[in-house]
Amino acid sequence: MKKTRELIKKYKFEIGIFISLAVGIFFRFYKLDRQSLWTDELYSVYASSLENWQVFWDYLVSDPHPPLFQILLSIWIHINPTGKEIYVKLFPVIISILNLLILFFLTHSWEKKRRFLFLFLFSFSPGAIYYAQEVRSYSLLLCLSSSIIVIFDSFLKDIQNKKRYVLLIILSISISYVHLFGFIFVGSVYFLFWIFFLIQKDKRNFSVFLLGIVTLLAYLPFIFQLLRGDKIATAGWIDPPNLVLYLSYYSLYFYTSKKFLFLTVIVPVLLFFIIIYRLVKKMLKKDGSYSLSLSELYLLVSLFLIIVTSIFSFYKPIVTNRNWIVTLPLIYMFVSEKLSESKRSNILIISLILLTIFSIVDFKKNFFIVFKEDWRSTTQFISKKCEGKYVFSNATPEYIKLYLNWISDKNFEPLILGEDATIKQKRLCVVYRFLGGNGKTFQEKDGWKFVKENQFYGMVVKEYLRNE
Repeated sequence: MKKTRELIKKYKFEIGIFISLAVGIFFRFYKLDRQSLWTDELYSVYASSLENWQVFWDYLVSDPHPPLFQILLSIWIHINPTGKEIYVKLFPVIISILNLLILFFLTHSWEKKRRFLFLFLFSFSPGAIYYAQEVRSYSLLLCLSSSIIVIFDSFLKDIQNKKRYVLLIILSISISYVHLFGFIFVGSVYFLFWIFFLIQKDKRNFSVFLLGIVTLLAYLPFIFQLLRGDKIATAGWIDPPNLVLYLSYYSLYFYTSKKFLFLTVIVPVLLFFIIIYRLVKKMLKKDGSYSLSLSELYLLVSLFLIIVTSIFSFYKPIVTNRNWIVTLPLIYMFVSEKLSESKRSNILIISLILLTIFSIVDFKKNFFIVFKEDWRSTTQFISKKCEGKYVFSNATPEYIKLYLNWISDKNFEPLILGEDATIKQKRLCVVYRFLGGNGKTFQEKDGWKFVKENQFYGMVVKEYLRNE
């Protein structure tokens, strides 16, 4: 028994890492199929399901984001073209799990306490878990941003390592072609580190400068395409920065609710500002001898990115909380190092674990419920209850077709409401999406009469009968 306790004490951080990763992986799979894909996810899935590459590119012509995620998703779908909805949902989950395993491998040389804290925070991040279950680019965006920061951190300590340098170039270009904020992320990192090293007369400034220039040159083709078309205009639905934006951004780190507001918001924020206060106090010493550490620079980069994109968004709104998911690894690098170096690190680690438990309990209770537009149930209703060849929808009938294919129902031809068609059937179903749509309504004429409606989350199916 004594030997067992000694072994546990000796390998406590290794055990903690194993438990963190295991539970983190579990949450990424937990209730994966609990609800339907929603419209934004279906946009990605439908585009990536198209057989013809020319049609694929034409469909993405107004998408403001680069195409790498769509291309990778297309490859995944065409590996198993008969795969159902759950197969598609596995794609971001696998990316998120790979993210944890890659970080586990890349941090093997770190100090044990710091490594545990970094992997623990990533494993239990509500933002990482949420976007692991959403078929969009954010899981890949987080995977690449976290890998870049950890590799960049290692590279700065050994700038002669050419393999890491080449890998950084490849990953930086890749993340730029996943999402606009991927480019903003690497641009912010390389710009601020270049400025810092330049001021410090550090020889590493040239290596960092070159990283930024190569990434920029590789991204120029998409920038020209972005400026030439109306791609930026498609983000017009985004609101200017407000309190909701920053609260929802905070929820990427800790899930918040009124019940645990003090424990999951006030306490962590207070502790974070205490760390910041001590840092600023050191920086303002009269002798000016304090130099920023790498982790402190990561914090500075995250603040720079958030402030600059917030200011720009008052002119042209581009920011949502999920776009700032790229700052998670920057903040976690800072927090894990500062907590591991603290004289009260053991108390702080226990406190962090308890706060995270409260956050996850609240997150689990509120996240694992149905809250997305229910295209799945809508399509299942059509398959079971509707009659005839045609089904009309005021928005994206191709998504209904996608779900019909997944349930192997070839009996219906979904059409956009307002499209001309010779309707010979006696009964007709019309789908209305509450948000968006083409503004068309089905006209009760030529003998058609409304019978009843069937409500689904974010949708309604109205049934009509034609009197002969």
